[in-house]
Amino acid sequence: MPRRELLLFDAAGTLIEPAEPVAAVYRRHFSRFGWEVEEEVLKAGFRKAFSGIGDPRFGSGPGDDAEREWWREVVAVTAEAAGIDRDAEGFAECFTDLFSHYAAGSAWAVFPEVRVVIADLRQQGFRMAVVSNFDRRLHRVLEDLGLAGCFDLVLTSADVSARKPSPVLLRAAMDHFSVEPERTMLVGDSPSADGGAAAAAGVEAFILHRPATDLRGFAQKVAEFF
Repeated sequence: MPRRELLLFDAAGTLIEPAEPVAAVYRRHFSRFGWEVEEEVLKAGFRKAFSGIGDPRFGSGPGDDAEREWWREVVAVTAEAAGIDRDAEGFAECFTDLFSHYAAGSAWAVFPEVRVVIADLRQQGFRMAVVSNFDRRLHRVLEDLGLAGCFDLVLTSADVSARKPSPVLLRAAMDHFSVEPERTMLVGDSPSADGGAAAAAGVEAFILHRPATDLRGFAQKVAEFF
């Protein structure tokens, strides 16, 4: 079996997670504009919106525009599930505040084992990159959290105008390093997005199942492999 040279990491759910429940953050922001909504209602609305809205409509323009519009729709559908009209006065400002909130590292938490595992893999000589279905806010988030310097490359769906399970993100990373698929492994938490992208790109995938399996499980597999 060929030696792995390149490790690709998903971001949210793999390296980081929201520092607070999303519904709590939405409730707090909505409340500032006079909309009082129960967290359970927002939780259900967000889950429906996040899973039910298709991929961003990437065109010839910057991918960030499509990602921002996608998130605007997620927030709008979540709000409507709580009885808030997307055309209501203040909604546009509320969305901007929410979008900005998740652009800062303070909105995110690094999983406890991540820093140690990443440092150990770095010492073993792997090249490492982040490939995430995120927009370019992720660059600032990782900088704020002190993780950006741990990786040789950070690529988001906005950078390549494509989301996993499309293999475009993975292929862009492999092209950057001139590394073949058989020498690459993807680590992620989504069997559909990460597993699907890996299969389409011909890359082996290691899927996390937190809390049962985290990056320590991946590190153990790497240790056994070598």
